[in-house]
Amino acid sequence: MPLVAVVLILGVLGLLRGSVPTVHASVVDASLVTASVVFEPSGRQDPDVMAARWVAPHFDTRLWSSSAPNADELTIAHQWAPLQIVGTQAFGRLPVWDPASRQRGWVKARDVGPVDPALIGTGLLPPIGRPVAWSGPARVTMYTCVELGGCAQTASGAWPEPGMVAVDPKVIPLGSTVWIQGLGTFLAADTGSLVRGAHLDVYGLSYQEALDWGVQERTVLVFPPTR
Repeated sequence: MPLVAVVLILGVLGLLRGSVPTVHASVVDASLVTASVVFEPSGRQDPDVMAARWVAPHFDTRLWSSSAPNADELTIAHQWAPLQIVGTQAFGRLPVWDPASRQRGWVKARDVGPVDPALIGTGLLPPIGRPVAWSGPARVTMYTCVELGGCAQTASGAWPEPGMVAVDPKVIPLGSTVWIQGLGTFLAADTGSLVRGAHLDVYGLSYQEALDWGVQERTVLVFPPTR
């Protein structure tokens, strides 16, 4: 059973940039928008991570202080965020270590499923090693220099390149690392006049692929900027 169902929403790329192009229902190859300017805490580079057993929540769930029914709630274990198994299940709960909060605790075993650590840091599982500043479903669109009438510097001052995403800085601060389910990790480097709330606009090179993508809803995890 998959961790989460992906809800595909047909829409228009012009929700973000003001034009109304015709869109199709196909999905762009995620490898074409691979991030290259983000942090790399991928478990694939750590033998200890690769040797461990990992699970990930099907949805946001609670991390508890013990397996007892009267245990205290420690924090939220975010959907898709990998948790390392550190013991044996008891009373329907599984002991885990949460790399995001750096806490040990217990989650309900029915709320999580096994995952391959080789996928950590890819489009299928988020990276580990930083706290999660925000998570949840978000509308994802794509843009290129075509509908902008030519490339210009982003709000962060850098020139746009694959691996960057436009965000609402009131929700996601510029400089944040953003993991988008199915696409991978991106740098929040730009803004847009119609990018508001839980809405991300991924920069790409192909106008046709942006049209084909349309508007989709994906799970998003946001990691705060480094200081």
